[in-house]
Amino acid sequence: MHSSKHRTPFEAMCQFWIKLKTNLSFRQIGTWFKVSTSEESIRRRIEDTFHAITIYLNDVLVSSNLGLNHLTRTEALSHHTTYTKAFFGNQLSLIWDGTYVYCNKSNDHTLQRDCYSGHKSRHLVKLMSLVLPDGYVLDLIGLFYGKHNDAAISKAILDKCTELSVLCEDNDTHIFDRGFRDVAEEFQALGYDLKMPGLLSKGDKQLSTIEANESRLITKCRWVVESFHARFKKWRFFSERTDQSFLLNLGTRSRIVAASLSRYRPIIYDTKSIEH
Repeated sequence: MHSSKHRTPFEAMCQFWIKLKTNLSFRQIGTWFKVSTSEESIRRRIEDTFHAITIYLNDVLVSSNLGLNHLTRTEALSHHTTYTKAFFGNQLSLIWDGTYVYCNKSNDHTLQRDCYSGHKSRHLVKLMSLVLPDGYVLDLIGLFYGKHNDAAISKAILDKCTELSVLCEDNDTHIFDRGFRDVAEEFQALGYDLKMPGLLSKGDKQLSTIEANESRLITKCRWVVESFHARFKKWRFFSERTDQSFLLNLGTRSRIVAASLSRYRPIIYDTKSIEH
């Protein structure tokens, strides 16, 4: 990254992260950095910097810290925890869960319908997180329209992401919540061992003792993906309703934040901690 007459690389990086962390307007950020020009030019200048840093970090940060192919299988196996080894064995364990970002309504009627989530009764776009047992983020995939549920999104990932079949082998464990029940057969057909909390059969009032205990084992292991989503949503750019103009590069910026959390933040479940 090069300096310009308007800002240094350090200032450009600060402006980018401030925008993601606080979701302040470009004009407010420009005022903080004492950009001396008209208000409209301030907004445009900071916005240009924001887009430039997005491209830069996607090139230098994301490829080495996020993605299904950025770890070897041996490296991925090193992210096991005591619980996943005891409950599911030494095969690779991968935890799936979806998250979402609210967005404004669009003037494009088709896009507005595609982004509407009947479950949340709001307009949103979705991302799919693939997290290893200690909370290390293997990948964050998206964007997907709000009208799609987790099962439909994971099926699309299975169909399109060939890297998953390279990393995973037969009998590897994939951990889900009940929202993935409609795609269970697809995972089993690929030879994967599916782990999902039990579902009540018609007429049943409660799970059997065995099913309830198996569900507890799954819950004990999958909390790390929820913890990652909590970290992710601390960036107000993603926790607040975003403008339609940001949707084009929202997936890229989501991956930048996920990669930076994996690279620079402490691991969620530290297997070396005496508490574990």
